[in-house]
Amino acid sequence: MTGALLIGFVGSPAAHAEGHKTSYIKNWTQFTESSRWTDRNTDSVKTKVKLSGCGTDSDFRFATLTLYKDISWGRDKKVKSITHKCGTYTWGDVPQGKYYFTLDGFGGGGRFWAKKVVISW
Repeated sequence: MTGALLIGFVGSPAAHAEGHKTSYIKNWTQFTESSRWTDRNTDSVKTKVKLSGCGTDSDFRFATLTLYKDISWGRDKKVKSITHKCGTYTWGDVPQGKYYFTLDGFGGGGRFWAKKVVISW
């Protein structure tokens, strides 16, 4: 599956965080989805995605990520969209559930990558 986000556990969780995953993004197009993670909301840590080493196959300007809550029966719930030129996307302390993010758009090019992706919750 081209462009899939490969998620693996690396190291120990961030201080006081319930969990985290570290990976990368390679050749994503608009509306590509990340893998899912479960936030049991056992703490007050904000859900974040930190991207570093971002780029596109053209002139990279920004990336828009949208966090979704995976709903078993029905349409997934959009939490919020955030646009940055790489860096940390923070959605706050979200309720218990299963989550994922999508790459809803990016400025410049047809393919997007990030050399490092850290998801923490």
